[in-house]
Amino acid sequence: MERTIGNLGQDIRQPSNPYANLSKEGVRHCQVNTLLSIMPELDEPPKGLPIGAVDLGDGYALLRKRDRYAMLPNGEPAQAISNFLGHERDLPHIKRWARLLLPNGQVARSAWRENLKALEQIRVSRNIQVCFLKFILNMLLT
Repeated sequence: MERTIGNLGQDIRQPSNPYANLSKEGVRHCQVNTLLSIMPELDEPPKGLPIGAVDLGDGYALLRKRDRYAMLPNGEPAQAISNFLGHERDLPHIKRWARLLLPNGQVARSAWRENLKALEQIRVSRNIQVCFLKFILNMLLT
């Protein structure tokens, strides 16, 4: 409430008649809020993806940071990708990405970049296991 009063106080344009102007600004804010609740499409359009992001479709997007150069996977990741693709196909060169934008607006962070940070800097709110590797590989290989 105090914040709203402060914002309205900043909107006063003529200090000679502050209460009338404050009243008009309050009415204007109420009218705008009513219109936005009735017709949300009047609100500002959603911003696009940041520079360097790759849209995967269906609300998913790869977000920076990423490897500068594509590299051939080795060890367990190489075995998992080989099992998925089939042993008759060559392993693709892969760039690792630090973050994945989810359709609900949340950002999933990869262990690759998070493990480089100090323990105090790691952002942990929930740990999840995601099983859509097939989706991402299909998007990257097509």
